[in-house]
Amino acid sequence: CRVLIPVGFADAQIRTADRGALIALYDSPDGANWSDNTGWLGAAGTECTWYGVTCSGGHVTQLSLWSNQLSGSIPPELGSLSSLGELVLQMNQLSGVIPPELGSLSSLGELALHSNQLSGVIPPELGSLSSLGCLSLHSNQLSGVIPPELGSLSSLVRLYLNSNQLSRVILPEAGRLS
Repeated sequence: CRVLIPVGFADAQIRTADRGALIALYDSPDGANWSDNTGWLGAAGTECTWYGVTCSGGHVTQLSLWSNQLSGSIPPELGSLSSLGELVLQMNQLSGVIPPELGSLSSLGELALHSNQLSGVIPPELGSLSSLGCLSLHSNQLSGVIPPELGSLSSLVRLYLNSNQLSRVILPEAGRLS
């Protein structure tokens, strides 16, 4: 995965569902106390100028809020961001589970949630992310086995799961990955 510079990009007004997901993201991990929450909760039509939000064609395409002091849980509403290509929430204080709803983000190419305090299992639903090229979940408190569904990630180039409490170190299904 790569480190992205979080900037907003003004485009068209986004879908109501996208705005709702962004507001859930602000509310759940304590947006009022982020290091930078510039523009967040502004009037409808301003979402693409909010810090860390990038849009294209009236859809949110990137959320990059790494090292921004997010605390609390990742809201399942993020699964409704149908055009999201990059979700970068690394190096925060996020806790709780990884929402299985993220498995519905069919355009997602990068999921970077490392260096947080996430717990529970890796959702097998992430195995349906056919566009995913980088999955970075290391340095959390994830447990259980690595779901065999991750072996179906045909576009996967980078997989980082180290520094967790996973019970299976090697994913046998990785042999299917090109």
